[in-house]
Amino acid sequence: MSDNVAHALSGAGGGVVSMVLTYPLITISSRLQVQKNMTDDDAYKVWDMTSILIIFSNTQDALLKILKREGPQGLYSGLGSALFGISVTNGIYYYFYEWVKAAFEKAAKEKRGMSTSESMIAGAIAGAAVVFCTNPIWTVNTRMTTRKQSLDASNAEPQKVRQAPTTVETALSILREEGFQGFYAGVKPALVLVMNPIIQYTVFEQLKARLARTKKLGNMDFFLLGAISKLAATSITYPYM
Repeated sequence: MSDNVAHALSGAGGGVVSMVLTYPLITISSRLQVQKNMTDDDAYKVWDMTSILIIFSNTQDALLKILKREGPQGLYSGLGSALFGISVTNGIYYYFYEWVKAAFEKAAKEKRGMSTSESMIAGAIAGAAVVFCTNPIWTVNTRMTTRKQSLDASNAEPQKVRQAPTTVETALSILREEGFQGFYAGVKPALVLVMNPIIQYTVFEQLKARLARTKKLGNMDFFLLGAISKLAATSITYPYM
């Protein structure tokens, strides 16, 4: 197995584990964000399984209401597409990142660490590949997580329980109503956010290389480096999120 594939599989596996552990928070955050952006004139509302409009006052309130009306499974709505998405996302990113890294090493005719500029180039290529390959997956997942439905008061049946649409049904609905371009909604901001992993991995790699010259790195060092690099990336790209 090549190093590229090994890194891709490792990244995919790690992404799946982290997604399962944090998905309830992602679900709550997504629903609160959709609610925050709603106005009285919106043509869309967030509905639960019984077609009753739910209003969340805060994170704790959202958690309790979702558990009460939908059960624990409500916190994992759309998890299947999310797991597929994160595994593909991480797999593609690490594959292309290592591929570019190997290309730089081959050009330099020696195995060495990448410079800051090379790290940014590798991150940009890997990030752009991720956006174009996975945007349709995340579009479907977002629709499933928020369960955004057209408000039709004349046909609303509050007492009738509706089955949540499956991943395939959601994808077909997007294709039917919006066409193929519907899968690439928000792709431009997503390309801007490619800077997030570029900054994160660049800061991480450069700090790691500098620190490794002075001491043998341990688990706590990697944890702190990861936290610092993520904080730097998030602080810079937050306005686009």
